[in-house]
Amino acid sequence: MFAARLLTRVAVARPASYMAARSFTAPSAPLMQDILKDLYIKELKGYKPAPEAKGADASSQVKEFKAPAAPAAPTVDAAADLSAWETANVEIADAVSEDAVEEDEEEEVEEVEEHHH
Repeated sequence: MFAARLLTRVAVARPASYMAARSFTAPSAPLMQDILKDLYIKELKGYKPAPEAKGADASSQVKEFKAPAAPAAPTVDAAADLSAWETANVEIADAVSEDAVEEDEEEEVEEVEEHHH
């Protein structure tokens, strides 16, 4: 049934007297030329760039290298700094009394005894 439908479609699409032929025709009117395009191409072909002077442009764009000045050595007066340190008053932030030290020792001994038992 499928083959019959296919043959029917082909027979309807092309008559028996159909013959494939290609024909080539030349355009009857000459193609419109693009005048601006032709003029642009002509000018591009005739363009000659002016030679550049190599020394003049490069020297104006580049600065000469100058090494930075060496830094000065810092001045250190070790003797004065040492004497100032020796004479400075020493401040103790939290003074610890002997009673506080004895209490801490007793607490440590108690903790050690608890862990052993």
